[in-house]
Amino acid sequence: MNNSEKFFSIDHDFQVNAMPMSLGSQLPSQQQFELMIPAPFKLASQISYIDSKTLAPIRQIGGVAVELAEFLNLQAQKIDMMMGYILTVQDDEKFRHQGIKFGGSHLSYISNEQLTVEQLVTLKIFIAENNCAVFCIGRVTAITPYEADYEVEVEFAKISEDDQEHLVRSSLQIQTMLLKQRAIDRDPKR
Repeated sequence: MNNSEKFFSIDHDFQVNAMPMSLGSQLPSQQQFELMIPAPFKLASQISYIDSKTLAPIRQIGGVAVELAEFLNLQAQKIDMMMGYILTVQDDEKFRHQGIKFGGSHLSYISNEQLTVEQLVTLKIFIAENNCAVFCIGRVTAITPYEADYEVEVEFAKISEDDQEHLVRSSLQIQTMLLKQRAIDRDPKR
């Protein structure tokens, strides 16, 4: 990923599997990366892409199309929920960490293992609120003490454009939900 491509990020709890690659590992080629992606992650990414391309044109038609778009959106949500369940099988407890911040270009998580800056890490990112599951490879950019553990900051080094877009949309949707909740908390009459 180009360092100039920085995206908005949000402080949010999520689950991430972070599997450190051995020190000195090289970033895989695009073809090698695509072969590394587990089949359920490929399927989830394809479904998300199809959903985004299908609903937008229907909403622009107007009239009955609004109801049709809503129906299709509900069907897509059912598929997303089923994919979310299938993807939980990809969650390896041995590598599970608490994520605390994410966006389209980077994330941070808590680990009891101190990694090395520039070390490559294979990531499986799970954001439950959006049935979002992303597989990518990151590069550790910083490690800082965090209570008794470490906060590990990772920049995405290999990620599909669709998955990156999914993370950006998820961060914006969660930010919107948080802002709405704050407004309700300030003015419960809303």
